[in-house]
Amino acid sequence: DGAKIYKGQCCENRFLIVDCRGFVIDKKSKRYFSLNQIPRYHVDSVLFIEFSDYADIRMEIFEQDGSESNSCGNGMLLIAHLLNIDRGSIETKGGMVAVASDAKTMSTSMTAECLSVEPLADEGWMFIQAGEPHLVYLISSGLEEFDLLGVGGSMQSRYSNGINVDIIQKIGDRKYRIRTYERGVFGETLSCGTGSLSAYLAISHFNGRIKRAQIEFQSSGGIHWVFFFFFKVCLQVSRRSCGFEALQ
Repeated sequence: DGAKIYKGQCCENRFLIVDCRGFVIDKKSKRYFSLNQIPRYHVDSVLFIEFSDYADIRMEIFEQDGSESNSCGNGMLLIAHLLNIDRGSIETKGGMVAVASDAKTMSTSMTAECLSVEPLADEGWMFIQAGEPHLVYLISSGLEEFDLLGVGGSMQSRYSNGINVDIIQKIGDRKYRIRTYERGVFGETLSCGTGSLSAYLAISHFNGRIKRAQIEFQSSGGIHWVFFFFFKVCLQVSRRSCGFEALQ
């Protein structure tokens, strides 16, 4: 009681946001709230904002099954938009992330040493750690017809805490279409920020080097731009891609 609650979205990735600053809400209560309110408000996840000893704020992400995720790119962009953080940092379970914004865009950035890339035995598949664990698969055609729900669901039992699954297809010069199955959501979401980051790292690996040029990822929910800048990998969106409303 007393915490401010918002409903918002970034690239149609939808969230409830609970501003817990000044309140003590334990993990059990956060799980209970998420289990009940995610289906009620038809959102993908719940973001809890707390004070941090190391950053501007701490953000915790809870899913519809009550599990806690490590990171959320779209969620951090939305929180930065909500709190008007022009330049700062957000602490998450998956690590510290820098955020920045101007009149037109918003971005997050992670240092390269926080990221990892591992080719898998199955040809075309990559395991990426970009705050969240992702499997990325590059295909040459048929992305819209790909059985993402079936493949993503079947992958969950192979990883003890589940896994996010991204399918990407090149559609133009430095442009890719992307679809993401999110763990905890147990289905496809319209957009995933860490998915676009992971796809960028996978493409860089396939090409044998980190891409210096910006790559555009188009999802059903909107557009992410990902690029490498001063030893950091940056995720950027148009400010118009984010929006929120107060619920209480």
